[in-house]
Amino acid sequence: MALNKQSGAWVLIFSLSTQSFLLGKRSQTVKKPGIWNFFGGRVNPDEDVLTAARRELHEETGFAATATGEIDYGGSQPAPLMELGFVDGLRKLHYFLLIIDSEVAPTLNVEHSEYCWFTPDKFPFRLNRAANIAVNIGLIQKTLQTICPALATDTADDTETAAEAEIDSLDA
Repeated sequence: MALNKQSGAWVLIFSLSTQSFLLGKRSQTVKKPGIWNFFGGRVNPDEDVLTAARRELHEETGFAATATGEIDYGGSQPAPLMELGFVDGLRKLHYFLLIIDSEVAPTLNVEHSEYCWFTPDKFPFRLNRAANIAVNIGLIQKTLQTICPALATDTADDTETAAEAEIDSLDA
C-alpha cells in the first residue's frame, strides 16, 4: 500500500457549551471505513491550506465560508477558522480550529456515515492517522488551554491514554 504524501488540512471543531469535539465516522464507501476523524483531507495543487480546510469542511459537514472567510455552521453567528498547528513529516499536515457556541448537527456527505461529539476523555480509539497525530502532538490540549486552562489539566492524562491505546492497537 502506497503512502499518501499529499499535504492535508483538517479542522478540529470545538463546542464551547459542552467542551466537546465533533468527529465523523468514515462510511463504507471510502477507504478505511469505520474510522473516526476530524473533518478535512487533501490540499489540491491549486489551493492554499486555508482554502483547502474551508473546502473540505463545506464538503464534509455543510458548514460554508462566508464572504469574510468565517464559517457559517448554523449557530448564532459565523466563527473564524484559526490556525492550530502544523506537522511536516512524510506528509504535511495542517490543523485548524473552529470554536462554536454549541453543538450542531452537520450535513454529512457520502464520506461519513455518522458524527458524534466527544469530550477529550471519551475520544474513540479508532482514529485515522491525521486525527491520531493531532491528539499525539497535543492539539486537543492546546485547544483546551486556549479555552479553559483548568479543563486542559484535568483531561491531559485521559487523552494521552486513549491515543496510546489506539497506537498500540494499530501495531498489534
